[in-house]
Amino acid sequence: MTRVIVVDVPGWGERFDDPAEAMRVFEPVIQAIENTVPLVRVLRPGRVAMTARGPVRFYGGEEGAVTALRAVHPDSRVGLADGLFTAVIAADLADPVRVVPEGASPRFLAPLAVERLGDPELVDLLRRLGIDTLGRFAELDRVAVRDRFGVTGEFLHRSASGDDDSPIRPRDIPVDYARQLDCEPPVSRADELAFTVRQTADEFVDVLARDRLVCTSVWVSLTNERGETRERCWAHPRSFTPGDLVDRVRWQLDSIARLTTDTSTEGFAGDGIVRVRFTPDHLAPIARYEKGLWGAPANDRIHSVLSRVQSILGHDGVQSLTVGGGRTLAAREVFAAWGDRPVVDRVEIEPWPGALTAIHPTTVFREMPVVVVRGAEPVAPAEVLADIPRSIEFEGRMRRIVEWSGPWPLWERWWEGGSLRFRLQLVDDHGVAWVLLSEGDEWHVEARYD
Repeated sequence: MTRVIVVDVPGWGERFDDPAEAMRVFEPVIQAIENTVPLVRVLRPGRVAMTARGPVRFYGGEEGAVTALRAVHPDSRVGLADGLFTAVIAADLADPVRVVPEGASPRFLAPLAVERLGDPELVDLLRRLGIDTLGRFAELDRVAVRDRFGVTGEFLHRSASGDDDSPIRPRDIPVDYARQLDCEPPVSRADELAFTVRQTADEFVDVLARDRLVCTSVWVSLTNERGETRERCWAHPRSFTPGDLVDRVRWQLDSIARLTTDTSTEGFAGDGIVRVRFTPDHLAPIARYEKGLWGAPANDRIHSVLSRVQSILGHDGVQSLTVGGGRTLAAREVFAAWGDRPVVDRVEIEPWPGALTAIHPTTVFREMPVVVVRGAEPVAPAEVLADIPRSIEFEGRMRRIVEWSGPWPLWERWWEGGSLRFRLQLVDDHGVAWVLLSEGDEWHVEARYD
């Protein structure tokens, strides 16, 4: 199993509204890492990966390697483990360094929540089956997992078992898979270059598809009018589509322009791009990334539509939701850009006194509008047991209550004098279930079961 190092700057993507800007600002960090270790793989803005063999040999051991990489940014976290999946999680849990000993990945992963898989649809199904940790998922028979969840489920099962074989090291790739675009006249603007390079990106992916291959890691080379070339190796959590390649070209050009302008050095600033080249760094059989038979067309259409919308709105314009740990429902929402693995800092399996543990509501109100609970008179949170709630008034409408349960106390950080709140569940005469949360003497709508 290949030892992998991941360097991660927590929350980097959330600091910027535009993913291209996040990549531009991250460029100096990448260059600092490349001065330490060549041929790093950019997983996303704020996170890079590399094989451990070279750095470990150069710095005389794993501790020396992770210490040197930790120094590239004051907020960075470094994880080292067997395989990319485990190394990413090790970096997430690092403080600020986490080294998982060789062969210890299954033991390290076993107690972690299945949300670490980063596949909300699979996680929801596993939860309903009573499988809440990576260890319990890894205990399932691999053949049965493939039959039930397809090749994607099998890949995640291998990852949860500590048997992740995602490629990191360079491979010898036939040169005829590379595709190149010569721009005449030169193109200076990132949006114009993205439009121009689209056909080349389509051709690059189509040629691989004809040979039943996909690209999971690609070198993007940009050459300017003075003959200077800037290269970057990009990795993808699954495989590159033409739209993904176009986005990487735009981000890379924006990064170079930002870096050369900010540092006042000679380079690409103001120069047009005359050549763009895609060179595959790693290829994989396409069958490994195809969906299973059942439900595949719908899933493919969903992925295609959301990816197209993402290309219009930007990398963070389309997000997926994962449920993490916490006591309030809003605090448990963990959003990640479509296609990215969510970073779950607070796992669901940890004890969260007062949290809802049953089926999650479909609508969570972040603003939590005020609602009036009535018995014979308006019922305050502290008095709900003194009078049976008979109706609620919400958005000017009165609804009769047919079922109710609670209230349950929710006392967060009581050792620091935290406030005591109450949670109440109601079902109205329209069959709608509500979750109410008290704030002072008022009830607020926390969530609704639609």
